[in-house]
Amino acid sequence: MGDKTLLIVLCSLPFYYFSQWGCTDQQATNYDVNASLNDGSCVYSTTNYSLSLVNNLSDVLQENSGLIRIGNFLYTFNDSGAGALINELDTLGIVLRTIPVGGATNVDWEAITSNSTHVFIGDVGNNNGNRQDLCLYRFLKSDLTLDTVQAEKLPFYWSDQTQFTSLPNANNYDCEAIVADADSITLFSKNWEDLQTRRYRLPCFWSDTLAAQLRDSFAVDGLITDACVDTFLNRSYLLGYKNNGNNFYTSFVWCLWDYQDQQVFSGNRRRVEVGNVLTVAQTEGIALKASNKGYISSEKVSSVITIAPKLFQFDFTQFVEATASVKPQKPMALFQLIPHLEEGYTELMITMPFNQCMLSDIQGRTIHLESTNRFNIYARGLVLLTVDEKNTLIFLP
Repeated sequence: MGDKTLLIVLCSLPFYYFSQWGCTDQQATNYDVNASLNDGSCVYSTTNYSLSLVNNLSDVLQENSGLIRIGNFLYTFNDSGAGALINELDTLGIVLRTIPVGGATNVDWEAITSNSTHVFIGDVGNNNGNRQDLCLYRFLKSDLTLDTVQAEKLPFYWSDQTQFTSLPNANNYDCEAIVADADSITLFSKNWEDLQTRRYRLPCFWSDTLAAQLRDSFAVDGLITDACVDTFLNRSYLLGYKNNGNNFYTSFVWCLWDYQDQQVFSGNRRRVEVGNVLTVAQTEGIALKASNKGYISSEKVSSVITIAPKLFQFDFTQFVEATASVKPQKPMALFQLIPHLEEGYTELMITMPFNQCMLSDIQGRTIHLESTNRFNIYARGLVLLTVDEKNTLIFLP
């Protein structure tokens, strides 16, 4: 009887509601026309892009590291003990003024980010991998109009680091990239040893000393030097460079998009090569000015030849925006499943207006009765989703 009931249910379901996982970006080499849910499997051919030079920067910024844009201004600083000072630039890269940061010490500032209320500076440079005084500094965004800003110190440590032996440029606990949203800070490590980056999370404020919690990692094949995020479109950009031998560096940006819940490595990941040390110097800062568009800054190179610090512009729209006419239109899905495999649950989001939804197992026992459009499910296997009078059999991983 049970088998017959299941067969009847299966035969009565609207099959276009079944969601198929796969690569959903038609620019990828493995695009799946039948996929409606992105599983993060997209693969892209080598992508090259020429940055547009805005200006050579002043020698005042020869060791610039980190970059943000707020209004019509850019903000950066020099790293490695150059003083607790922020430089304000116009969008042509001209230094307008220098702002002292009270209550702060520049041991090795490497990153800067902001959300709607605060600016955060990352004293996170850790070339030797043995620092035990890592911290962020936080101050009000509105204070940037003042001659001096006063910062709060937020000390932290890496949740997974247990050894603090000095290993210059041969460890995985350096960091130069942080991004902020409304309630949290994301940090991306600079892994000299394995050329990956690990993603950590911190809240926007805390007392005492807090552990930055490890979330996941991604093989970036290089050294991540900065990051920025578009919180409205859920798109992130990781800037970095790679030593290809004899200190000949090539620079790249990882474009990350179509991900869920700040799990930036779970969606599309496309690497864009943007130049080499001779054309772009050593890239250290990235900041958005509009959707898919922004600025990249580089520090001065002084070795066999001297290359001035620079400010560039980019527009990556062509790489992250799909052409709507290429992909055939499909009926709107009734729901979306967002797996959280590490946490052991699946998030279900109803995408259409409804009055009530119910989840039941194939024996008809109720698992969930909900009136909200987004909730977590800890069950696995086949379940029946009933939204008002629409029945859909779904599989929970």
